[in-house]
Amino acid sequence: MNLKNPESMIMRIACRADTPLGAFTALYENGVICRVLFPDEPCPFSVFDNTLAFSAQIKEYFTGKRRGFSLPMIVPGTPFRQNVYHAVIDIPYGSTASYSAVALAAGYPLAMRAVGTAMKMNQLPLLIPCHRVVHKSANADAYRGGLDIKNYLLWLEAHHI
Repeated sequence: MNLKNPESMIMRIACRADTPLGAFTALYENGVICRVLFPDEPCPFSVFDNTLAFSAQIKEYFTGKRRGFSLPMIVPGTPFRQNVYHAVIDIPYGSTASYSAVALAAGYPLAMRAVGTAMKMNQLPLLIPCHRVVHKSANADAYRGGLDIKNYLLWLEAHHI
């Protein structure tokens, strides 16, 4: 055991799940998902285990068999962001909510812009379904993974309802 470097005691494993959009990758630290990478993001981990539950649950989501996830994950951020992310997790599959509705549900009714910032900073896309957050006009507007991915995810969920 290396007591001088506590980082050396952290077990880091990546799990890749192939989807119609490309491979999404979950980064696990000590058995808990700390980040999900979009298909175009490079993976910083060198050890892979594609038999983990992330892979199976993502495949079920993309075939319409799964509407939510039951995976060990660290919901990151400040208490504000954690409240926002939990409000986003509560948006039903196949539905959307406006930034103002998410702000209200999170307990911060005037924080629409801050909700937008939290969506940009979401490290767990799909698991925290920020693709379901749209402008009041219901138009898809922005998404860290790109509008093509956001629109596909919204279409996928609407198609499987």
